[in-house]
Amino acid sequence: MNLDQVKAEVIENLNAMGFRPANWLPTPTGSSRLRAAHEIASRLMALDALLTWVAFSEDDAASDRIQKYVVRNRLLDWLCEDEAAIMDMNRSDANQGHVDTIGWKLENMWPLAWVLGFEPEPSLAALQIPDEITNTMIFEFLPGLDATVDDLISKANVRASDVVVRMEYVFYCAHNAVRSAQLGESTVPAGFHPIIHGGAIHERRHSLTWCVTENVTWEETDLST
Repeated sequence: MNLDQVKAEVIENLNAMGFRPANWLPTPTGSSRLRAAHEIASRLMALDALLTWVAFSEDDAASDRIQKYVVRNRLLDWLCEDEAAIMDMNRSDANQGHVDTIGWKLENMWPLAWVLGFEPEPSLAALQIPDEITNTMIFEFLPGLDATVDDLISKANVRASDVVVRMEYVFYCAHNAVRSAQLGESTVPAGFHPIIHGGAIHERRHSLTWCVTENVTWEETDLST
C-alpha cells in the first residue's frame, strides 16, 4: 500500500464531496494492525445489548434474555462505565433517560459490523444510519440475543487490515474537515451541519480508529486530528 498515494486519493475524493481536510495531515499508519476479531465482535454485541435494553420493549426483548446475553458473552467488559451504568438501570428508567440519545450507538455499531464483513460500508453521506441498514445489521447480521460472540465470528468475513486502515483514514480526514467547520471555516459540504451531521462522522471514526489501535480502551482512543 503506497501511503502517499492513499493520502492523495482520499483527499481528492473528499474534496469532490465538499470536504476540505488540511493538506498537512500525515499519511495513514501503514503498520496498523486490526484488533482481534473477538474484541471487535464483543464491542459490537455489547452495544447491541445496550441498545436493546434502552430502545426495545419488554415484549420485544425480555430483560432476562438480554441479561443472559450479557453474562454469557461477558459484554459488560466491553462497555464504558457510563454505558454499564445504563445497563444497571431498570428498563423504564433506561428508556426514559436515554432513548433520545441511544441512536448514536448505532453510528458506532455500523463500522464495527462493517469490519466484520457487513455491507454496506459506513458512509460520509449518510447523516444518520438509515433504518434499512439498522434493521439488516441487527436482525440479519448479528446472530441474536441467544447467541455467542463465537457465533458472530463464525459468520464474519473480517476485512483485510489495509482496507480498514484506508477507511479509517477517510473518516480521520473528514473528521478534520468537520472540526475546522466547527471553528467557523468553510470545510464541509453545503447543508452539512458541523455539529449534528458532524457527530455521525465523529462516532463512525471512533469505531474505526479503535479497530486499528491495539491495546487501547474505547475511552482512550485518540480522536485528535
